[in-house]
Amino acid sequence: MTVVAGYEHYDIQDEDPYLIPGSTCLLNSLGITDTRLLNEAEEKISAAAYAELIQSPVEPTFDLHHLCLIHQWMFGDIYPWAGMLRHTEIAKGGNLFLPYRLIEAKALEVFADLHDESLLRNLPRTDFATRAGYFLGRINAMHPFREGNGRSQRILLDQLAELSGFAFEWTAISGEQMALACRAARQHDADFSKLSHLLRLHIILI
Repeated sequence: MTVVAGYEHYDIQDEDPYLIPGSTCLLNSLGITDTRLLNEAEEKISAAAYAELIQSPVEPTFDLHHLCLIHQWMFGDIYPWAGMLRHTEIAKGGNLFLPYRLIEAKALEVFADLHDESLLRNLPRTDFATRAGYFLGRINAMHPFREGNGRSQRILLDQLAELSGFAFEWTAISGEQMALACRAARQHDADFSKLSHLLRLHIILI
């Protein structure tokens, strides 16, 4: 999946407790101090973890704990803070994600709304994708982890879709279009239509 240039990485902050001191490389359990090498190792390890998750999914409770378990499984061999909520502010393209102190309260609200909609069960395919895009946008705006948010969110959406007999073809979605759609969904006047449109185009029956 390609990603729009300049958008795949978080903006560098003056003080970031997740970086190796004096470096732009994330603290990790692999002893790697070069960002490029870390990204390569992360891609391989998380891909293997993803395959394991497909075979043995975490319990789908569809709440913040569920998302944290996914993140822990995906990145637990790479980052000592895997599965833990971030304790720093992060941004992309100069736009901040939700302040970290508000993550837990916002997650309670978002996932309560999802459960109030019966986890989108019994919706026609296009309606399911539209609502899934809406909730993906709200979850993405929280960005509860320092790294690995997108991949964790997609796994949660996969489990949500499976409840209704659907699946998303993520690899067919342009990374540039996904990045732009996510950005639109986290503006002050949030526009979820782009995310919903992408998901409607790439949802299939299973």
